[in-house]
Amino acid sequence: MGQTAAFLVLTATMTLVVSVWALYNRSVETAERVARGFYIVSVALSVAALLWILAGMLGMPKDAAYVSVLKLLLFRGWIVIGFGLSAAILTVFLLACKSCWESLRVFVTSPFVLKGLCFSVSISFLCVEIGKLSHDSDMRQFFLQSGYTVGFMYVVMAAEIAGAVGLLVPRMTVPAALGLMAVMAGAVRTHAHNGDPFSDSLEAVHLLILLGCIVVLRLMRSTTTSSAPATSP
Repeated sequence: MGQTAAFLVLTATMTLVVSVWALYNRSVETAERVARGFYIVSVALSVAALLWILAGMLGMPKDAAYVSVLKLLLFRGWIVIGFGLSAAILTVFLLACKSCWESLRVFVTSPFVLKGLCFSVSISFLCVEIGKLSHDSDMRQFFLQSGYTVGFMYVVMAAEIAGAVGLLVPRMTVPAALGLMAVMAGAVRTHAHNGDPFSDSLEAVHLLILLGCIVVLRLMRSTTTSSAPATSP
């Protein structure tokens, strides 16, 4: 199975698993525990990805095993995207289902789900910047071959860092996510323009999807919690 097919299958599978659980679960306490657990797992996987990348920079052999683990950590084992897509889809579902069970509402409106997504994506961009800085000459060549200037490369890097920080500030979450979505859409377009295989854009697509989920959850949350107060993240 190719990289793109594997990405799509694993994303769809994890999203389906989480959605089915959320739809069949009727326990508010379980919904709250799972939301908190998701946040803890998101933080753990994100920190592990950062440390793994740093280990590679410090001399860990970048063999097949290293690359396999890195790919698993970069995509967070497809756990984060599965929860993010499921929560975003079910949030929209809640808008049309005013009499849905409380456990579903508690899960999709939990501040821990949104916080887990924001933390994971923020650390992902930090990892991206570390990778770019450690391969500065390669990145310069890529931007130049793509028709951009080196100065534009550093503007993009600065925007990504600012957006990553903004995701962790509640009032800046939506504008930061929208700005980063524009950057990721530009990355996908650049790879397509260069004739690169779509697999080269998978990391950007992965982040683009997660950013979209963050925007949906943040914008929809006040509506879906109208009948059940919750603390904003």
